[in-house]
Amino acid sequence: MTDQRAESLIHRATVTLERVRTEPQIHVLALLGSVMIGLALAWVHWLGLVAGGAAVGLISPTRTRALAGALGFGLLVLGVFVLSVGETPLDLLEMTPVVYATIGSAIGLPLLGSLISSLTISPRSE
Repeated sequence: MTDQRAESLIHRATVTLERVRTEPQIHVLALLGSVMIGLALAWVHWLGLVAGGAAVGLISPTRTRALAGALGFGLLVLGVFVLSVGETPLDLLEMTPVVYATIGSAIGLPLLGSLISSLTISPRSE
């Protein structure tokens, strides 16, 4: 009985994920929710960058769109970080080694998280 329930749950999750990937209105809402949750998590801890990239990648219909969405998410997080610095965002450029790590992690970690799309997107959907 437990296996049958698990299969039913997996089937419902797969159908729901397919709807999110194919129906434009639901996709936009899911994308906005994923970005907001990922941004909130990234504000608290750097693993939020990976989680945000994974959330965006999970709802993307193709691997290419998953990577592009994760890149956009990373750039958004980087932009929010620069705006949150306050009056002197140009002073960030003077912190040379740290800025490289900040930019690299803001772009690279969401891309790493978006690779979850490789586990869930069938090769036929490319």
